[in-house]
Amino acid sequence: MTFLTHYHGVTVYLVVAGLVIAESGFVIGFFVPGEIAVVLGGVLANEHRVNLAVMLVVANAAAIAAFFIGYAVGHAIGPWLLERRLLRSNPAVERTRQLIARRGGPGVLVGRFIAVVRAIVPALAGLSDISFRTFVPYTVVGGLAWATLYTLVGFAVGRSYKHLLSTIGAWSYVVVGVVVVALVVNHLRLRSRHRRAAVGPPPEPPGE
Repeated sequence: MTFLTHYHGVTVYLVVAGLVIAESGFVIGFFVPGEIAVVLGGVLANEHRVNLAVMLVVANAAAIAAFFIGYAVGHAIGPWLLERRLLRSNPAVERTRQLIARRGGPGVLVGRFIAVVRAIVPALAGLSDISFRTFVPYTVVGGLAWATLYTLVGFAVGRSYKHLLSTIGAWSYVVVGVVVVALVVNHLRLRSRHRRAAVGPPPEPPGE
């Protein structure tokens, strides 16, 4: 990804937008680091290779468009995608489906900030019962917050971006771990509640 630091102007805008859209719009975020591209866009703005205001517009537009495209892809060919080997056996897919099923729109918003989950959230939302009307506000708010945050962080750290990128990667895994633990605990709690409901109340003692 550091190849981006050798370019400036329109090339940077196009590459950043393309990587962000490819990450979530076409479900290939397992290989395309969208957040790293946005951070580097901010770094290059700090070095005056691109304009910060334009970079913010590009990053925000791409972040929002990526989720809209991903939603459409999931709605159109979601079942076929889930049968592909990469997604069929990937535990992140099942965790994300649980997140969306339980949280709905807020799950889409939270998933935006988790690296691996972000790649498949919009497609799984399109495949789920979440209506497009519900999907839109969470996508817009999340996209604006995510793209603005990482662009400004990149702009703020400037040449120290290499340390920042390694930190972002580490914290992404931490967030994923926390989400997984929370889902497991909630699943166990619900299963215990269902077992108690299935057993029913203890029989009353016979009257005298």
